[in-house]
Amino acid sequence: MMDKLTALAVPPGNSLTDAPGKWQWEQPPRFSDPDDAIDHTVEMISNGPARKDMLKMMMAGITVEELVDQITFKGFMAGAISPDVAELIKPAVGVALIDMALKEGFEPQMFVEQEEMEGKFDDSSFFSTMQQRNPDLYAGMIEEMNEQTRMQQTEEEQEMQIIYPKQNESESFLDTPEGTQ
Repeated sequence: MMDKLTALAVPPGNSLTDAPGKWQWEQPPRFSDPDDAIDHTVEMISNGPARKDMLKMMMAGITVEELVDQITFKGFMAGAISPDVAELIKPAVGVALIDMALKEGFEPQMFVEQEEMEGKFDDSSFFSTMQQRNPDLYAGMIEEMNEQTRMQQTEEEQEMQIIYPKQNESESFLDTPEGTQ
């Protein structure tokens, strides 16, 4: 079925009328050699500010495939690499992510198996994704949090007993001796 053109829609071919070089990807890429692109990308994800988020997403169950696709696409959009270099560096970036996860003590999921969610990846998204994609780790984390909560409650109860010791119930003036009414 053909889509209708609306009054506010951009007409087909409009991009051909724009000034050339307007977008980052229309410029020559910063890295034309795949080896240089790999070195730069791996350095940025291994030691840069994105390291923590990458590990968090892999631990939650986001696949290495998805992360690699996003990293290389963003590299293209930023004008750092061309599409062909992006495709060439995907295996090396994937290996770097896997190595990073294994060094942190967990094995990441490799490939996409189902429909994905979109939007911001906050803590709520982290836990719901982990529950779906890595249920064993999720169950362990929930049990650990419950254990910590129980331990904290026990410590608070002990502190309250020190501050406010329990009174013997028979010492209350409201108690009447048995047999009298």
